[in-house]
Amino acid sequence: MFVDVKYQGYWYFDKEIGWTSIPSIALIVPPVNLIFLNWYPNQSRLFKRIIYFICWYVFILIYEKLALLPEPWGYFHYGWWNLGISAIVDPFLLLILILFYKWTCKMEKMVCQKRNN
Repeated sequence: MFVDVKYQGYWYFDKEIGWTSIPSIALIVPPVNLIFLNWYPNQSRLFKRIIYFICWYVFILIYEKLALLPEPWGYFHYGWWNLGISAIVDPFLLLILILFYKWTCKMEKMVCQKRNN
């Protein structure tokens, strides 16, 4: 939210905060994160997890490039942000998402164990 709203690095539809940007933020990012985590091969070998990670990384960059198409297809616009910055930042964001999910699962397990004792 800071990069797009406060610093105007990128925006959906309009630069201003408005109703048009809410669906793209609320209906794209959370479900995609859930799909990524749901299909993430936690128990698989490292090689399979790396391939999965790379495939999603490439998918995200392709999706971003397609969302940059001119209207009526594209709805994503750059300010000072660019695809190169996304290519650098996206792997870290995916990794943070995975680590946060694992941490949340660990905390949930601890709470359930304490509750059962």
